Amino acid sequence: MPNLVLIADDDDSLRHILAATLEKTGYNTLKARNGAETLACVKETNVDVILLDIWLGDANGLELIEDIQQYNSTASIIIITAHGTTQTAIDAAKQRAYGYLTKPIDQKQLIELVARAASATQQTKNVKASTTPDFDRHGKMVGQSAAMQEVYLKIGRAAVSDETVLVLGESGTGKELVAQLIHQNSRRVHNPFVVVDCGAMPSSLIESALFGHVKGAYTDAHSARKGKFQQADSGTIFLDEIAELPIEVQMKLLRVLQEREVEPMGGTETHAVDVRIIAATNRRLEAAIAQKSFREDLYYRLNVIPISLPPLRERKEDIPELIDLFIRQFVEEYQLPEISVSMEVIKQLTAYDWPGNVRELENAIKRALVMCSGQMLLPEHFDPILKELAPISEPGNLNAQVHAMLQAHIEQYMESDTPPGALYAEIREIFEKPLFKIVLEHTNGNRSKASDILGINRNTLHTKLVEYELVS
Repeated sequence: MPNLVLIADDDDSLRHILAATLEKTGYNTLKARNGAETLACVKETNVDVILLDIWLGDANGLELIEDIQQYNSTASIIIITAHGTTQTAIDAAKQRAYGYLTKPIDQKQLIELVARAASATQQTKNVKASTTPDFDRHGKMVGQSAAMQEVYLKIGRAAVSDETVLVLGESGTGKELVAQLIHQNSRRVHNPFVVVDCGAMPSSLIESALFGHVKGAYTDAHSARKGKFQQADSGTIFLDEIAELPIEVQMKLLRVLQEREVEPMGGTETHAVDVRIIAATNRRLEAAIAQKSFREDLYYRLNVIPISLPPLRERKEDIPELIDLFIRQFVEEYQLPEISVSMEVIKQLTAYDWPGNVRELENAIKRALVMCSGQMLLPEHFDPILKELAPISEPGNLNAQVHAMLQAHIEQYMESDTPPGALYAEIREIFEKPLFKIVLEHTNGNRSKASDILGINRNTLHTKLVEYELVS
Protein backbone atom coordinates (compact mmCIF):
# COMPACT_ATOMS: atom_id res chain seq x y z
CA MET A 1 0.00 0.00 0.00
CA PRO A 2 1.18 3.60 -0.61
CA ASN A 3 2.80 5.33 2.32
CA LEU A 4 0.59 7.68 4.32
CA VAL A 5 1.98 11.18 4.91
CA LEU A 6 0.50 13.59 7.46
CA ILE A 7 0.99 17.28 6.59
CA ALA A 8 0.69 19.42 9.73
CA ASP A 9 0.91 23.14 8.95
CA ASP A 10 -1.24 26.16 9.82
CA ASP A 11 -0.83 27.58 6.29
CA ASP A 12 -3.85 26.39 4.24
CA SER A 13 -2.26 26.99 0.86
CA LEU A 14 1.00 25.25 1.78
CA ARG A 15 -0.88 22.19 3.07
CA HIS A 16 -2.72 21.83 -0.22
CA ILE A 17 0.41 22.39 -2.35
CA LEU A 18 2.39 19.79 -0.41
CA ALA A 19 -0.49 17.33 -0.54
CA ALA A 20 -0.90 17.75 -4.30
CA THR A 21 2.84 17.29 -4.91
CA LEU A 22 3.05 14.12 -2.81
CA GLU A 23 -0.18 12.61 -4.17
CA LYS A 24 1.18 13.00 -7.72
CA THR A 25 4.20 10.98 -6.59
CA GLY A 26 1.97 8.17 -5.28
CA TYR A 27 1.57 8.95 -1.58
CA ASN A 28 -1.66 9.12 0.37
CA THR A 29 -1.95 12.24 2.51
CA LEU A 30 -3.74 13.60 5.56
CA LYS A 31 -3.83 17.25 6.56
CA ALA A 32 -3.86 18.95 9.98
CA ARG A 33 -3.94 22.69 10.61
CA ASN A 34 -2.93 22.78 14.29
CA GLY A 35 -1.46 20.72 17.11
CA ALA A 36 -4.78 19.29 18.29
CA GLU A 37 -5.68 18.00 14.81
CA THR A 38 -2.16 16.60 14.41
CA LEU A 39 -2.40 14.52 17.57
CA ALA A 40 -5.90 13.37 16.64
CA CYS A 41 -4.64 12.12 13.25
CA VAL A 42 -1.69 10.33 14.85
CA LYS A 43 -3.97 8.64 17.38
CA GLU A 44 -6.49 7.50 14.81
CA THR A 45 -4.28 6.65 11.82
CA ASN A 46 -1.03 4.74 11.40
CA VAL A 47 0.89 7.36 9.41
CA ASP A 48 4.35 6.66 7.99
CA VAL A 49 5.77 10.17 7.59
CA ILE A 50 4.81 13.44 9.29
CA LEU A 51 5.62 16.85 7.81
CA LEU A 52 5.48 18.99 10.94
CA ASP A 53 5.63 22.78 10.96
CA ILE A 54 7.42 24.33 13.95
CA TRP A 55 4.64 26.90 14.43
CA LEU A 56 1.16 25.36 14.46
CA GLY A 57 -0.80 28.17 16.08
CA ASP A 58 -1.79 26.28 19.22
CA ALA A 59 1.47 24.31 19.59
CA ASN A 60 5.20 24.24 18.95
CA GLY A 61 5.99 21.43 16.53
CA LEU A 62 9.24 20.48 18.26
CA GLU A 63 7.49 20.24 21.62
CA LEU A 64 4.76 18.12 20.00
CA ILE A 65 7.18 15.40 18.86
CA GLU A 66 7.31 13.66 22.25
CA ASP A 67 3.50 13.35 22.33
CA ILE A 68 3.43 12.12 18.74
CA GLN A 69 5.97 9.40 19.46
CA GLN A 70 3.91 8.09 22.36
CA TYR A 71 1.21 7.10 19.85
CA ASN A 72 3.46 6.25 16.89
CA SER A 73 7.10 5.43 17.61
CA THR A 74 7.97 4.38 14.05
CA ALA A 75 6.78 7.36 11.97
CA SER A 76 9.58 9.51 10.53
CA ILE A 77 9.09 13.19 11.38
CA ILE A 78 10.30 15.94 9.05
CA ILE A 79 10.31 19.44 10.55
CA ILE A 80 9.17 22.38 8.40
CA THR A 81 10.59 25.79 9.31
CA ALA A 82 10.65 29.26 7.81
CA HIS A 83 14.07 29.94 9.30
CA GLY A 84 16.65 27.23 8.71
CA THR A 85 19.42 27.73 11.22
CA THR A 86 22.05 25.53 12.79
CA GLN A 87 20.11 25.64 16.05
CA THR A 88 16.93 24.52 14.29
CA ALA A 89 18.77 21.50 12.91
CA ILE A 90 20.23 20.72 16.34
CA ASP A 91 16.84 21.07 18.04
CA ALA A 92 15.22 18.83 15.44
CA ALA A 93 17.93 16.19 15.89
CA LYS A 94 17.63 16.33 19.68
CA GLN A 95 13.92 15.55 19.31
CA ARG A 96 14.85 12.62 17.01
CA ALA A 97 13.28 14.17 13.92
CA TYR A 98 14.33 12.46 10.69
CA GLY A 99 15.18 15.74 8.95
CA TYR A 100 13.93 19.23 8.22
CA LEU A 101 12.87 21.41 5.30
CA THR A 102 13.03 25.19 5.04
CA LYS A 103 10.44 27.42 3.39
CA PRO A 104 10.03 28.02 0.51
CA ILE A 105 10.07 24.26 0.04
CA ASP A 106 11.86 22.84 -3.00
CA GLN A 107 9.66 20.14 -4.54
CA LYS A 108 12.57 17.90 -5.55
CA GLN A 109 14.07 18.10 -2.06
CA LEU A 110 10.64 17.38 -0.57
CA ILE A 111 10.07 14.25 -2.64
CA GLU A 112 13.60 12.89 -2.01
CA LEU A 113 13.45 13.47 1.76
CA VAL A 114 9.95 11.98 2.12
CA ALA A 115 11.05 8.91 0.12
CA ARG A 116 14.04 8.35 2.42
CA ALA A 117 11.90 8.94 5.50
CA ALA A 118 9.24 6.47 4.33
CA SER A 119 11.94 3.85 3.72
CA ALA A 120 13.39 4.42 7.21
CA THR A 121 9.92 3.98 8.73
CA GLN A 122 9.40 0.70 6.91
CA GLN A 123 12.78 -0.64 7.99
CA THR A 124 12.09 0.31 11.60
CA LYS A 125 8.76 -1.52 11.43
CA ASN A 126 10.48 -4.56 9.94
CA VAL A 127 13.10 -4.67 12.67
CA LYS A 128 10.50 -4.29 15.41
CA ALA A 129 8.46 -7.08 13.89
CA SER A 130 11.49 -9.35 13.75
CA THR A 131 12.29 -8.81 17.43
CA THR A 132 8.98 -10.33 18.54
CA PRO A 133 8.45 -13.06 19.36
CA ASP A 134 11.29 -15.09 17.80
CA PHE A 135 14.14 -12.76 18.60
CA ASP A 136 12.70 -12.02 22.04
CA ARG A 137 12.91 -15.71 22.84
CA HIS A 138 16.37 -16.34 21.46
CA GLY A 139 18.08 -12.95 21.32
CA LYS A 140 16.78 -10.94 24.28
CA MET A 141 16.90 -7.64 22.36
CA VAL A 142 13.88 -5.91 23.79
CA GLY A 143 13.20 -2.45 25.11
CA GLN A 144 11.15 0.60 24.29
CA SER A 145 13.62 3.15 25.69
CA ALA A 146 14.73 6.04 23.50
CA ALA A 147 18.23 4.55 23.37
CA MET A 148 16.93 1.25 21.96
CA GLN A 149 14.58 2.97 19.52
CA GLU A 150 17.64 4.71 18.10
CA VAL A 151 19.40 1.34 17.79
CA TYR A 152 16.41 -0.18 15.96
CA LEU A 153 16.41 2.74 13.52
CA LYS A 154 20.14 2.32 12.78
CA ILE A 155 19.67 -1.43 12.29
CA GLY A 156 16.91 -0.73 9.78
CA ARG A 157 19.01 1.77 7.87
CA ALA A 158 22.03 -0.54 7.85
CA ALA A 159 19.96 -3.49 6.62
CA VAL A 160 18.99 -1.81 3.34
CA SER A 161 22.61 -1.20 2.37
CA ASP A 162 25.51 -3.58 1.87
CA GLU A 163 28.10 -1.44 3.65
CA THR A 164 30.37 -2.72 6.41
CA VAL A 165 28.99 -2.28 9.94
CA LEU A 166 30.95 -1.85 13.19
CA VAL A 167 28.92 -2.73 16.31
CA LEU A 168 30.29 -1.23 19.52
CA GLY A 169 29.24 -2.04 23.06
CA GLU A 170 30.18 -3.58 26.37
CA SER A 171 30.12 -7.34 26.90
CA GLY A 172 26.59 -8.67 27.24
CA THR A 173 24.79 -5.85 25.38
CA GLY A 174 23.72 -7.97 22.38
CA LYS A 175 26.21 -7.22 19.59
CA GLU A 176 25.72 -10.58 17.86
CA LEU A 177 21.97 -10.10 17.91
CA VAL A 178 22.38 -6.77 16.13
CA ALA A 179 24.35 -8.57 13.42
CA GLN A 180 21.63 -11.22 13.16
CA LEU A 181 18.91 -8.57 12.84
CA ILE A 182 20.79 -6.74 10.10
CA HIS A 183 21.24 -10.01 8.19
CA GLN A 184 17.62 -11.06 8.72
CA ASN A 185 16.38 -7.76 7.29
CA SER A 186 18.80 -7.60 4.36
CA ARG A 187 18.68 -8.96 0.82
CA ARG A 188 21.09 -11.70 2.00
CA VAL A 189 18.60 -13.19 4.47
CA HIS A 190 18.34 -16.54 2.65
CA ASN A 191 22.13 -16.94 2.40
CA PRO A 192 24.69 -17.96 5.08
CA PHE A 193 25.22 -16.08 8.33
CA VAL A 194 28.66 -17.09 9.61
CA VAL A 195 29.91 -16.14 13.08
CA VAL A 196 33.61 -15.92 13.94
CA ASP A 197 34.72 -15.26 17.53
CA CYS A 198 38.11 -13.69 16.91
CA GLY A 199 38.94 -13.75 20.62
CA ALA A 200 38.28 -17.47 21.08
CA MET A 201 40.71 -18.80 18.46
CA PRO A 202 44.44 -19.33 18.99
CA SER A 203 46.44 -16.84 16.93
CA SER A 204 48.07 -19.79 15.10
CA LEU A 205 44.71 -20.94 13.73
CA ILE A 206 42.81 -17.71 13.08
CA GLU A 207 44.29 -17.04 9.63
CA SER A 208 43.43 -20.53 8.38
CA ALA A 209 39.96 -20.30 9.94
CA LEU A 210 39.19 -17.01 8.19
CA PHE A 211 40.81 -17.48 4.80
CA GLY A 212 41.22 -21.25 4.48
CA HIS A 213 44.34 -23.18 3.49
CA VAL A 214 45.66 -25.38 0.74
CA LYS A 215 46.91 -28.93 1.21
CA GLY A 216 50.34 -28.90 2.84
CA ALA A 217 50.09 -25.28 4.02
CA TYR A 218 51.28 -26.49 7.42
CA THR A 219 52.09 -29.80 9.13
CA ASP A 220 48.53 -30.96 9.81
CA ALA A 221 47.00 -29.54 6.61
CA HIS A 222 46.32 -32.94 5.00
CA SER A 223 43.69 -31.48 2.66
CA ALA A 224 42.54 -28.10 1.40
CA ARG A 225 39.89 -26.31 3.42
CA LYS A 226 37.66 -23.33 2.77
CA GLY A 227 37.77 -20.52 5.32
CA LYS A 228 34.89 -18.67 6.94
CA PHE A 229 34.83 -15.98 4.24
CA GLN A 230 34.27 -18.53 1.49
CA GLN A 231 31.69 -20.32 3.66
CA ALA A 232 29.85 -16.99 4.00
CA ASP A 233 29.94 -16.26 0.26
CA SER A 234 26.74 -14.44 -0.84
CA GLY A 235 25.79 -14.00 2.82
CA THR A 236 27.04 -12.20 5.93
CA ILE A 237 30.10 -12.79 8.11
CA PHE A 238 30.10 -11.54 11.70
CA LEU A 239 33.57 -10.95 13.13
CA ASP A 240 33.05 -10.73 16.90
CA GLU A 241 35.78 -9.21 19.09
CA ILE A 242 37.59 -7.87 16.03
CA ALA A 243 40.14 -6.08 18.24
CA GLU A 244 41.65 -9.45 19.22
CA LEU A 245 42.89 -10.22 15.70
CA PRO A 246 46.69 -10.48 15.45
CA ILE A 247 48.16 -7.52 13.60
CA GLU A 248 49.41 -9.70 10.72
CA VAL A 249 45.91 -11.11 10.17
CA GLN A 250 44.49 -7.58 10.21
CA MET A 251 46.53 -6.86 7.08
CA LYS A 252 44.98 -9.80 5.22
CA LEU A 253 41.50 -8.75 6.39
CA LEU A 254 42.14 -5.25 5.06
CA ARG A 255 42.88 -6.74 1.65
CA VAL A 256 39.62 -8.70 1.73
CA LEU A 257 37.75 -5.47 2.49
CA GLN A 258 39.53 -3.65 -0.33
CA GLU A 259 39.65 -6.33 -3.02
CA ARG A 260 36.75 -8.60 -2.03
CA GLU A 261 38.90 -11.68 -2.52
CA VAL A 262 40.72 -14.12 -0.24
CA GLU A 263 44.02 -15.95 -0.58
CA PRO A 264 44.16 -19.26 1.37
CA MET A 265 47.21 -19.97 3.53
CA GLY A 266 49.98 -21.54 1.48
CA GLY A 267 48.22 -20.75 -1.77
CA THR A 268 49.01 -18.43 -4.67
CA GLU A 269 45.53 -18.07 -6.17
CA THR A 270 42.84 -15.73 -4.90
CA HIS A 271 39.10 -16.43 -4.71
CA ALA A 272 36.47 -13.72 -5.12
CA VAL A 273 33.91 -13.50 -2.30
CA ASP A 274 30.63 -11.58 -2.13
CA VAL A 275 30.27 -11.08 1.61
CA ARG A 276 28.64 -8.45 3.81
CA ILE A 277 30.99 -7.82 6.77
CA ILE A 278 29.78 -6.93 10.26
CA ALA A 279 32.43 -6.54 12.98
CA ALA A 280 32.03 -5.99 16.71
CA THR A 281 34.15 -5.15 19.72
CA ASN A 282 33.79 -4.21 23.38
CA ARG A 283 37.04 -2.26 23.26
CA ARG A 284 37.77 1.30 22.16
CA LEU A 285 39.56 0.84 18.86
CA GLU A 286 40.97 4.37 19.02
CA ALA A 287 42.93 3.34 22.13
CA ALA A 288 44.07 0.12 20.44
CA ILE A 289 45.29 2.18 17.46
CA ALA A 290 47.25 4.42 19.83
CA GLN A 291 48.79 1.30 21.38
CA LYS A 292 49.74 0.01 17.89
CA SER A 293 47.69 -3.16 18.41
CA PHE A 294 45.07 -2.28 15.76
CA ARG A 295 45.60 -0.90 12.28
CA GLU A 296 44.19 2.56 11.70
CA ASP A 297 43.45 1.89 8.02
CA LEU A 298 41.48 -1.23 8.95
CA TYR A 299 39.49 0.78 11.51
CA TYR A 300 38.35 3.24 8.85
CA ARG A 301 37.41 0.40 6.51
CA LEU A 302 35.28 -1.20 9.23
CA ASN A 303 33.74 1.94 10.66
CA VAL A 304 31.48 2.73 7.69
CA ILE A 305 28.21 2.32 9.62
CA PRO A 306 28.84 2.41 13.40
CA ILE A 307 26.13 1.18 15.78
CA SER A 308 26.72 1.76 19.50
CA LEU A 309 24.74 -0.35 21.95
CA PRO A 310 23.88 1.32 25.27
CA PRO A 311 24.81 -0.52 28.48
CA LEU A 312 21.86 -1.68 30.55
CA ARG A 313 22.57 0.93 33.24
CA GLU A 314 21.75 3.63 30.67
CA ARG A 315 18.34 2.16 29.80
CA LYS A 316 17.02 0.96 33.13
CA GLU A 317 13.43 1.58 32.05
CA ASP A 318 13.80 -1.58 29.93
CA ILE A 319 14.73 -3.81 32.88
CA PRO A 320 11.15 -4.79 33.91
CA GLU A 321 10.42 -5.87 30.33
CA LEU A 322 13.62 -7.91 30.25
CA ILE A 323 12.78 -9.54 33.59
CA ASP A 324 9.38 -10.57 32.22
CA LEU A 325 11.00 -11.89 29.03
CA PHE A 326 13.51 -14.07 30.86
CA ILE A 327 10.92 -15.47 33.25
CA ARG A 328 8.64 -16.43 30.35
CA GLN A 329 11.56 -17.89 28.42
CA PHE A 330 12.87 -20.07 31.25
CA VAL A 331 9.41 -21.14 32.40
CA GLU A 332 8.83 -22.46 28.88
CA GLU A 333 12.31 -23.98 28.58
CA TYR A 334 12.21 -25.76 31.95
CA GLN A 335 8.45 -26.56 31.72
CA LEU A 336 7.75 -24.78 35.02
CA PRO A 337 4.35 -23.61 36.26
CA GLU A 338 3.54 -19.95 35.72
CA ILE A 339 5.76 -17.76 37.92
CA SER A 340 5.41 -14.04 38.64
CA VAL A 341 7.79 -11.57 40.26
CA SER A 342 7.31 -9.29 43.25
CA MET A 343 7.47 -5.49 42.88
CA GLU A 344 10.23 -5.41 45.50
CA VAL A 345 12.42 -7.64 43.30
CA ILE A 346 11.75 -5.46 40.25
CA LYS A 347 12.63 -2.37 42.28
CA GLN A 348 15.91 -3.84 43.53
CA LEU A 349 16.97 -5.25 40.17
CA THR A 350 16.21 -1.93 38.47
CA ALA A 351 18.37 -0.11 41.02
CA TYR A 352 21.43 -2.21 40.18
CA ASP A 353 23.88 -1.02 37.52
CA TRP A 354 24.47 -4.46 35.87
CA PRO A 355 28.14 -4.32 34.83
CA GLY A 356 27.58 -7.57 32.90
CA ASN A 357 24.59 -5.99 31.15
CA VAL A 358 21.70 -8.07 29.75
CA ARG A 359 23.66 -11.32 30.00
CA GLU A 360 24.20 -10.80 33.74
CA LEU A 361 20.50 -10.04 34.29
CA GLU A 362 19.56 -13.19 32.38
CA ASN A 363 21.80 -15.33 34.59
CA ALA A 364 20.43 -13.71 37.75
CA ILE A 365 16.85 -14.57 36.74
CA LYS A 366 17.88 -18.12 35.81
CA ARG A 367 19.50 -18.68 39.22
CA ALA A 368 16.48 -17.24 41.02
CA LEU A 369 14.09 -19.57 39.16
CA VAL A 370 16.19 -22.54 40.20
CA MET A 371 15.93 -21.40 43.83
CA CYS A 372 12.19 -20.63 43.64
CA SER A 373 9.84 -23.28 45.01
CA GLY A 374 6.63 -21.24 44.83
CA GLN A 375 4.88 -19.23 42.14
CA MET A 376 6.50 -15.84 42.75
CA LEU A 377 10.08 -14.63 42.67
CA LEU A 378 10.88 -12.92 45.98
CA PRO A 379 14.04 -11.22 47.29
CA GLU A 380 14.93 -14.40 49.18
CA HIS A 381 15.27 -16.27 45.86
CA PHE A 382 18.09 -13.94 44.85
CA ASP A 383 20.22 -14.59 47.95
CA PRO A 384 23.13 -14.20 48.15
CA ILE A 385 23.34 -12.05 45.02
CA LEU A 386 20.89 -9.42 46.33
CA LYS A 387 23.66 -8.34 48.68
CA GLU A 388 25.46 -7.24 45.53
CA LEU A 389 22.35 -5.64 44.04
CA ALA A 390 22.13 -2.70 46.42
CA PRO A 391 21.81 0.63 44.59
CA ILE A 392 25.17 2.20 43.93
CA SER A 393 23.67 5.57 44.85
CA GLU A 394 23.55 4.57 48.51
CA PRO A 395 26.95 5.60 49.99
CA GLY A 396 26.96 2.76 52.52
CA ASN A 397 26.81 0.22 49.70
CA LEU A 398 29.40 1.82 47.42
CA ASN A 399 32.36 -0.36 48.43
CA ALA A 400 30.38 -3.60 48.11
CA GLN A 401 29.00 -2.49 44.74
CA VAL A 402 32.42 -1.57 43.34
CA HIS A 403 33.87 -4.82 44.68
CA ALA A 404 31.14 -6.86 42.97
CA MET A 405 31.59 -5.02 39.69
CA LEU A 406 35.36 -5.46 39.72
CA GLN A 407 35.04 -9.13 40.61
CA ALA A 408 32.67 -9.73 37.68
CA HIS A 409 35.05 -8.08 35.21
CA ILE A 410 38.07 -9.93 36.56
CA GLU A 411 36.23 -13.26 36.21
CA GLN A 412 35.34 -12.43 32.59
CA TYR A 413 38.96 -11.44 31.94
CA MET A 414 40.32 -14.69 33.39
CA GLU A 415 37.98 -16.75 31.21
CA SER A 416 38.89 -14.94 27.99
CA ASP A 417 41.98 -14.49 25.86
CA THR A 418 42.01 -10.73 26.40
CA PRO A 419 45.54 -9.35 25.84
CA PRO A 420 47.57 -8.03 28.80
CA GLY A 421 46.66 -4.50 29.85
CA ALA A 422 43.13 -4.63 28.47
CA LEU A 423 41.55 -5.18 31.88
CA TYR A 424 43.06 -2.03 33.31
CA ALA A 425 41.92 0.04 30.31
CA GLU A 426 38.41 -1.40 30.57
CA ILE A 427 38.07 -0.70 34.31
CA ARG A 428 39.52 2.79 33.90
CA GLU A 429 36.92 3.58 31.24
CA ILE A 430 34.07 2.38 33.47
CA PHE A 431 35.05 4.84 36.16
CA GLU A 432 36.39 7.69 34.04
CA LYS A 433 33.47 8.16 31.66
CA PRO A 434 30.78 8.78 34.32
CA LEU A 435 33.27 10.89 36.32
CA PHE A 436 33.90 13.24 33.39
CA LYS A 437 30.18 13.34 32.58
CA ILE A 438 29.18 14.25 36.15
CA VAL A 439 31.89 16.91 36.49
CA LEU A 440 30.81 18.49 33.18
CA GLU A 441 27.20 18.56 34.35
CA HIS A 442 28.27 20.06 37.68
CA THR A 443 30.16 22.86 35.89
CA ASN A 444 27.41 23.40 33.28
CA GLY A 445 29.83 22.40 30.53
CA ASN A 446 32.61 24.78 31.59
CA ARG A 447 35.74 22.87 30.62
CA SER A 448 38.13 25.20 32.43
CA LYS A 449 36.34 24.55 35.73
CA ALA A 450 36.07 20.84 34.93
CA SER A 451 39.80 20.53 34.24
CA ASP A 452 40.56 22.36 37.50
CA ILE A 453 38.33 19.98 39.48
CA LEU A 454 39.88 16.92 37.83
CA GLY A 455 43.42 18.25 38.09
CA ILE A 456 44.21 17.78 34.39
CA ASN A 457 44.89 20.27 31.60
CA ARG A 458 42.21 21.23 29.08
CA ASN A 459 43.87 19.36 26.19
CA THR A 460 43.81 16.12 28.17
CA LEU A 461 40.20 16.78 29.15
CA HIS A 462 39.21 17.39 25.53
CA THR A 463 40.96 14.17 24.42
CA LYS A 464 39.08 12.18 27.07
CA LEU A 465 35.73 13.76 26.20
CA VAL A 466 36.19 12.83 22.53
CA GLU A 467 37.39 9.32 23.45
CA TYR A 468 34.30 8.69 25.61
CA GLU A 469 31.96 10.35 23.04
CA LEU A 470 30.86 13.00 25.54
CA VAL A 471 31.33 15.69 22.92
CA SER A 472 31.05 15.65 19.14
